[in-house]
Amino acid sequence: MKSGRVQVESPLTIEPIGKLGLPKGPNYFLIALLFLIPVLIFSAGVVLFLMGPSSKEIYGYKIGRFSGTTEVYSRRNHAWSTVSRATQKQIVFQTGDKVKTAKGADVDLGVPKVLDIRLKASSEIEMLRSGEAVQKLRLKLHHGALLGISGEEFKGHELEIETPALIAAVRGTAFLIRSDPLGASSVTVLEGIVEVRSRYSKEIVMVKPLEILTVTPKDKGVLKPKRVNYQEWRTAAEARDLISVSAKEEAEQVDLRKKAGTLFNYAFDEGVFFKPDWGFADREFYKEEETGAILLRIDYDVYPQDSFSGMYFKTRDLDLSKVHHISFDLKAHPGKSIPDQFRIELKDEFSTVRGFSVKSISRDWRHYTFEFNAQKPTPISEIVFVFENSRVGPLNASGTVYVKDLTIE
Repeated sequence: MKSGRVQVESPLTIEPIGKLGLPKGPNYFLIALLFLIPVLIFSAGVVLFLMGPSSKEIYGYKIGRFSGTTEVYSRRNHAWSTVSRATQKQIVFQTGDKVKTAKGADVDLGVPKVLDIRLKASSEIEMLRSGEAVQKLRLKLHHGALLGISGEEFKGHELEIETPALIAAVRGTAFLIRSDPLGASSVTVLEGIVEVRSRYSKEIVMVKPLEILTVTPKDKGVLKPKRVNYQEWRTAAEARDLISVSAKEEAEQVDLRKKAGTLFNYAFDEGVFFKPDWGFADREFYKEEETGAILLRIDYDVYPQDSFSGMYFKTRDLDLSKVHHISFDLKAHPGKSIPDQFRIELKDEFSTVRGFSVKSISRDWRHYTFEFNAQKPTPISEIVFVFENSRVGPLNASGTVYVKDLTIE
């Protein structure tokens, strides 16, 4: 066995940290970085706060007609500016922006085909963040009065209006909301439904057509809407002035009515009638998506006592002795009151020569036929559908009916 040599090495020596080349004194770079990070975060927060919670959130409101002094506040610029003819179309609203009117002034705002509102004199509103729901519009009425009416494309949208006293959730309607400096607010509904939550009692109340609900700081019990009186109805009815029809839409109506039935082989003009501040009526022809049928929608409001309103059809070359009857299908709006009855009158140049009562109306389609039985020449120049306060029923003063297949043969 060969002898070997064993080499013994000394153990590895661990040098102290100070000898590894790291700085012996304080790390000024780390200290400066730790100081700057909170400062940068704070500065960024201040900038975001000054810019507003959602400076990129642009609302679709456009300023239309205005009278008197109207001012707009830009949260981004922290300044008020007066609206003029030159600037009204350039204004783009963002969260936190405001609009106010001076004494004797008012302004119309709108999201095309979705919502039209009118801010009355000595009033102020603010655009609120819409939240996660992209199609949810939110406004705050700080003081004054706000009229509104929903448009044909409002379905799928939500509108919420806050005042110091309440929060109103609008569900497609015509309405008036007021807020006074003493903390009271009121909601008046012409059409549709508004869901109101009081800030004082946290109670939720449904306000229905032709009702008004007032909320005050003294209200701690159950809140109940009441029936509007004439003056309250007249004030809220101004919301209907916001309805406008473009020349293009009028042309579309003419094309649609030609397909609404054989009545329009004789009718060369049609429209609505009512006495201002004493009733209301509106109409629209449209194509039903499910069936492709052309429907005629007639809205009426005959709340004031002895009032009446309706729709007329101007005719030419219509002689009742050469035709037998008028017929149509009719139903009431599913979410509105049903009229007890209304009248159809056929007139010559001087008087009513035939009259019929349309009764037993329901929310389902029903067919109606009325015979003329004219034995001698009976020329007709006008056919009218008349809704009268005395006939529709005391609780049915405001409503809507749909008509299709208007036929004379």
